[in-house]
Amino acid sequence: MFQITIAIVIAAYLLDISMLLLNYKHRNQPIPQNVQDVYKENEYQKWLQYTFETYRVSIMASTLSAFALIFFLILDLFPMLANLANDYSSDMIIQTIIFLGLYSAVNFVLRIGFQWYRVFNIEERYGFNRSTPKTFIVDQLKSLLLSVVLGGGLLYILLYLYQQLNHLFFLLGWLLIVLFFLTVNLLYTRILIRIFNKLTPLPEGELYDHIQTLTRSTGYEIKKISVMNASKRSTKINAFFSGFGKFKHIVLYDTLLEKCGVGEITSVLAHEIGHARNKDVLKNILTFVVQTGLIMLLLAWFLSADSLMLAFGFNEMHIGFSLVLFSILIRPLDVLISIPLNAHSRKAEYRADNFAAKAGYRQEMINALKILARENFSNLTPHPFVVRLTYTHPPVSQRIEALSEEME
Repeated sequence: MFQITIAIVIAAYLLDISMLLLNYKHRNQPIPQNVQDVYKENEYQKWLQYTFETYRVSIMASTLSAFALIFFLILDLFPMLANLANDYSSDMIIQTIIFLGLYSAVNFVLRIGFQWYRVFNIEERYGFNRSTPKTFIVDQLKSLLLSVVLGGGLLYILLYLYQQLNHLFFLLGWLLIVLFFLTVNLLYTRILIRIFNKLTPLPEGELYDHIQTLTRSTGYEIKKISVMNASKRSTKINAFFSGFGKFKHIVLYDTLLEKCGVGEITSVLAHEIGHARNKDVLKNILTFVVQTGLIMLLLAWFLSADSLMLAFGFNEMHIGFSLVLFSILIRPLDVLISIPLNAHSRKAEYRADNFAAKAGYRQEMINALKILARENFSNLTPHPFVVRLTYTHPPVSQRIEALSEEME
């Protein structure tokens, strides 16, 4: 089992690096005709340089992460972390939380330097960054606090269920995780996102009137449309739809309002409404429920294999390391499951684009896709294999091609 685990870590690392390299080597392919006007020549060269630098940092981060994990496994550092956790408490639940907290802290230290470099070096030099060191540090502290409160709280309850119900805990654990997911989804714009950003109601005016006309014509009422101060951190543009039922909420980046016209912004909202009308949110929730159930069932079986611990320097079952080991061994299954799920997601994007087109915003949707691609430095020539394996959204040229075909 030790050799298999190391092999999976290496294979996962090589897969991640291969995806980056395939995309990078494909960068000089001819740009599709329908998106040749996205970048000017000097802007395209700038994109190439930006892509090279971001890929290089991603490769370095992945390499450090993979080698650190291998060293932890080979040098029996996980039992060492377990002993440190055991010194603080004799309670199994507390020991496990401390163990996972220590391991998470190691990963955080390994990752934070790359994040800092990307934000304050790469993003800064290419004109994307608007964050300050203070904002960056405060964001990291807030994220850590949320992880401790929400993640630690959920983990504590799951471990308690496991302690009380042993291997039958997966049923209640499954329901608990689903309930947690739904609660976070409902409270995301109401509470969680406001910890990091400021949301203000979209003011009345031309855009507001266009949106009201759109919602009436599509029969899809949205009571809350907010503008988020995304420009506090980046110049990149986006919009997203959150919640369901009476909790539906659309959030627009203020940078989107700066760089897109009324028609383009309205088309983006029509696209998001298309997701809702096509029940993509509900489908995603059902997919999450099924996936979580499968993972919890496999985890319950995995936790019964006490002998696995002996291969990694443990003398007995250790629930914390079992969770780490499970996350490693399940990676091949994650990759296999993600392929059909990503394909389904790409089809959902086409359907949402088509909904926007039928709502009367076909050309505006095409224009919006080009603006989004340009302002976010999107890859116009991704490798087809990488698209099939990892992309949740189709390449911009293919989305525009599908929209254009409807016009003929």
